[in-house]
Amino acid sequence: MKQINKVGLLCIEDGKLLVVHKGNIGLYITPGGKIEPSESDEQCLEREIQEEIGCKVRNVEYFDTFRNDSLVQRCYLGNIDGSVHINPHDTIDDYCWIGRDYQDISVAPMLRDQIIPALIKRGLM
Repeated sequence: MKQINKVGLLCIEDGKLLVVHKGNIGLYITPGGKIEPSESDEQCLEREIQEEIGCKVRNVEYFDTFRNDSLVQRCYLGNIDGSVHINPHDTIDDYCWIGRDYQDISVAPMLRDQIIPALIKRGLM
C-alpha cells in the first residue's frame, strides 16, 4: 500500500479544535492536505487552508507526527485569520469546532485515536 504524506493544522480556540468535513469520505478531519513537490509543510498549510476555508494561517508551530498503515500526517498548531468560508469547488463541505467531549459526528480514525488524545494529554483540549 502506498504511503500518503499530509500536513494538518491543529487550530484550537477556547479548548475546541477546528475540524472540516470531507464529503467524499464522509468524515471530519484536520484542515490541511497533501504536500506538493517543492513545497514546505508551512507552504502546504497556507495553500490548503486558503483553498479549503478561505483563511490565512499564522503562528504555525510543529506539534507531532502521526502514522497508520497508509498515512503519515505531520501536525502543526496554529491560528487562522479571517472567517471560515467553505469553498464550493473543494472536497471540504462543512466545518465545526469540537471539544474533548464531542459526539454525534464521525471523525477520521487517526484524528479520533491519535491526534485528539494527544491534544487532551497535553492539556490543549
